[in-house]
Amino acid sequence: MATSAPPEIIVPAKPSPAEVLARLFPGLKPPPSALAPARIPNNGPDAQAALLSALRDNHERSHVFFNQFSFHNHSAHHLLAVYALGAPGPVITAAYQDTHLDHQRIAFVAPHSVVITDENFTDHLGNDQNYNAYLDYFHRVVLQPGATISDLIEKYIFSDHYNIRTPKEGTQQPEMLNRFLEILLHPIIHVGYGAEFGLLGMIAEGLAWTAVHPAGATTLISRLLFTPERTTPLTELEKREPEWVPKSGARLRALNILSLMLRDPRFFGSRVLDKHEFAAMLESHGEIFNKYAEMWDCNIESQEDFETYLEEIIFADMLMYGVGSWDGDGVEYRADFFTGHIVTSALFLPSLCAHISRRSQTLLLRAHFLTSITWWVVRGRPPFPLKEFTSTPLPPFPNSPSAKYPTTLPGPQPTPAPDALPSPNSPYAVVPNPWYPILANAIVHPNEHLCKFQRALAHFGSLYGHRQAGFVMESLSKDGVEVDPNYAYLDGSVFLRVAWLTSAALGWVVLGERNTGVWNYQEFEQKAIDDLEMLKAQGKA
Repeated sequence: MATSAPPEIIVPAKPSPAEVLARLFPGLKPPPSALAPARIPNNGPDAQAALLSALRDNHERSHVFFNQFSFHNHSAHHLLAVYALGAPGPVITAAYQDTHLDHQRIAFVAPHSVVITDENFTDHLGNDQNYNAYLDYFHRVVLQPGATISDLIEKYIFSDHYNIRTPKEGTQQPEMLNRFLEILLHPIIHVGYGAEFGLLGMIAEGLAWTAVHPAGATTLISRLLFTPERTTPLTELEKREPEWVPKSGARLRALNILSLMLRDPRFFGSRVLDKHEFAAMLESHGEIFNKYAEMWDCNIESQEDFETYLEEIIFADMLMYGVGSWDGDGVEYRADFFTGHIVTSALFLPSLCAHISRRSQTLLLRAHFLTSITWWVVRGRPPFPLKEFTSTPLPPFPNSPSAKYPTTLPGPQPTPAPDALPSPNSPYAVVPNPWYPILANAIVHPNEHLCKFQRALAHFGSLYGHRQAGFVMESLSKDGVEVDPNYAYLDGSVFLRVAWLTSAALGWVVLGERNTGVWNYQEFEQKAIDDLEMLKAQGKA
């Protein structure tokens, strides 16, 4: 999908008054819940001052997409991530000025000077030329007396009125939850930052982002969550459902659903390369995804329920990106750019859910899971060789010399003092906590996605790193389906393992290595090609 070209005559957006910017981007608020990520201290007040200055400038200066091919402006995401990791002011300023400003599109007035109102809200959705018109609308909304982040998200993302209206009003259905997870889940990340840091400016930007995203997943999110009564006939693919697939009404854990999808031959031969071809998978497999997503036993009625389902979705996301990107120690780690976004977006589920009702929490987690499994299949549906993956020594202990990425840090290392704990010869005396170099590298690395990703993994490691191997097996065995024995090797070390591999693949910039920029865009396609060739050899394709 390409965004539309700017109008022939560009009229720069009108600057906001200083007092409005001050209300949109005041000081930062603490995390909204104990499950939201903690923040590492900075070196003083200069860090927050640099952050707010850059956020305000970006808000006024730049468009939501920096080109005509749906590539998002990641400035705010980058800056908030490194700030939360403890970056000092000069690093935050450099991150903004040196890695973002040179390629942004300026913010411009919508064609025909469109003004968005409650009455015409649906008429201009899905058109990125109207971004600043929607931003002006949400300025008015978020700055109304008594407006709260909770009320704003509930109304504009989760209410029936802003998803499916009956009878239909205007030229199209709002489908705002659908749009919220479109184009690699960027709107959920943006609004999630607003919910986490208490920034109404990020909420306004994020809701405007959501409004100008397409509603391309109509066959998925809106159909499953807001119009569950199906009106279309079975597709030919659905008619070829294997007999072992559980019948409608079955309720399973997320990991068991992934195992079933790995077995399902209807996904073999899927060959969709990137976000612009996402719609192709929705068209051909949408109702199959719906059936699998409907199996997930997610119905949140209490805080305990929320914590249970959040952990399920986090471990599922880690498998789809982290273990799925691994083909063995001796080869390059396929740090998949697309499934990586299901991990970074999941970081904001606790902050968003701290502001919304149990009904909306259920909708959000189900929508996220549905979107995640779709992207996993789009990227080739790689398996999870957990036994082999978890057999590698954990950093800082050395792995095999034949490994592509050492589990020790590059370059010369300091010599510990004789009284260093646990002993001066222990790897722990040099690297007592591998997360420290991982996060330090993320702060100064020029790739704006790495800091977001490592921050997510570090937080998930703090929540679930204590899980012992086999912890999922008892609950999975209750679902009445065959449990993949590989899950017996899943433990809390997966977060550190994946973070280390991702840092090594993109380069230890903080320790002198070059920025490789190697997020994988296409190699998961090979898995789909191999599946198709296998079926051809068997005479089944």
